[in-house]
Amino acid sequence: MNGGLEPPVSDPPVLALQLAHGALTYSDEGPPEAPALLAVHGIPGSVRDFRYLGPLLNDRLRFVRVELPGFGGSAPLDEALDSFTGRARMVVELADALGLGQFSILGHSMGGGTALVVAASNAKRVRLLVLVASLALSRHRGLGLPPAVFALMARLVRFPGLGHALLPWMRAEYRKRRLPGAETMDRAEMARQFRAIAAVDFALMRRSVAGDLPPTLLAYAKDDHMIETHVSEELARALAPARVLAFESGGHNLQKTRAAELALALRQELGVNT
Repeated sequence: MNGGLEPPVSDPPVLALQLAHGALTYSDEGPPEAPALLAVHGIPGSVRDFRYLGPLLNDRLRFVRVELPGFGGSAPLDEALDSFTGRARMVVELADALGLGQFSILGHSMGGGTALVVAASNAKRVRLLVLVASLALSRHRGLGLPPAVFALMARLVRFPGLGHALLPWMRAEYRKRRLPGAETMDRAEMARQFRAIAAVDFALMRRSVAGDLPPTLLAYAKDDHMIETHVSEELARALAPARVLAFESGGHNLQKTRAAELALALRQELGVNT
C-alpha cells in the first residue's frame, strides 16, 4: 500500500439522527445525489471501521456508515441489541430518514448478519448486498462459544461480585480474538457487547440466504483468524451465483487490507467505475 506508507483515510463528522427509539449515529460522505452505500460494522465497531474504504468510494458513491444501537453514540435499543431483525429495522429507518429510496448495503464481520437481513427483507430496494469477512451459516472460531453462553455471561457480569470475577476471562476472550477494547471496557460495556454477540441467529441467516436476494458480492480471506475458510465457502455456495472475492491473505479486516480491490469490485458492481 503506497510503498509501505499508510493509505489515505476519511473520517467525516459523526452525525446524530433522532429516531422514534432514540439517537442513531452515522457518517455521510460523497455526493448526495450519488448511489448510496450503507456500511454496517461488526462487534466491536464504529464508523471508523470503514475509514480506508471512504477515500476510494466517496467520489462516485454516497457512503453512509452506520453505528449500530449500543455502539458509538447510538442508543442501546433493546430490540436492536438482541436481534439482527431489530438492527436491520434501524438501518432501514436511517435510510428512510435520509430519503434513500434505493441503496446498497455492506456488512463486515457480524455486521454481515444485519446486512443480510436488510437485503432479504428489502430485496427490491437494495441494489447490492456486500458481505466482507462475514459470519456465515454455522459457528466460526471467532464466535467460539454458542450464542446462549454469551447471553448468560452478559447477564452474570452485571452482578458486582461475580462480574469482577468474570471480567478477566472476558478480557482474555477479546484478546484471543485480537479485538480492540479488551483492557479498557468496563463491566457494563462488556455486558452490552456480549449481549449483542448473543443475537447471532444462524436459523435466520439460513432463511435469509434461501430467500429472494439482490445481486451479492462476498469477500473473504483464507488467512482470516476469526472465520475459517470452509465457513466462508459454505456461505459462498449458499449465495450462488454471487460474485466471490477469495483472497489468499488479508485477514479479518479486508475493508482495510484489501480496500483497493474491494472498492474496485464495488464500483464495478454498481456501474460507477469511470
